[in-house]
Amino acid sequence: MGELTLDQIHRGILKEMRTLEELVTDIQRAGQEAAKADARYKSAFSEARLNVRALYGHQKMTVDQTTDIATAGTDDEYTQFIITANFLTTCREALRASQSRLDGWRTLAVSFRNAGG
Repeated sequence: MGELTLDQIHRGILKEMRTLEELVTDIQRAGQEAAKADARYKSAFSEARLNVRALYGHQKMTVDQTTDIATAGTDDEYTQFIITANFLTTCREALRASQSRLDGWRTLAVSFRNAGG
């Protein structure tokens, strides 16, 4: 690859800073979507549990049976919740990776300057 110049290091720093800015925006958006999906799932799950109790109230059912039926009835909401939560986690991991790259670029810049380059 050849040796890095101070200009290339500065460009790397600027590029990573732009990436960080984008990731912060993505995390904010993903966090809002995950919170909405969580609320939709919890609301749907609660409604499904109430419906199970209303439909099967005359039968003896365990809590686990009620939960299983409610879970089966809210699989779409749960799937959406898991997808949005995982996307948020992925964005956070990307942010950490970008921060590490930025730290690396900054370390290179300091080393370059200390070496008189």
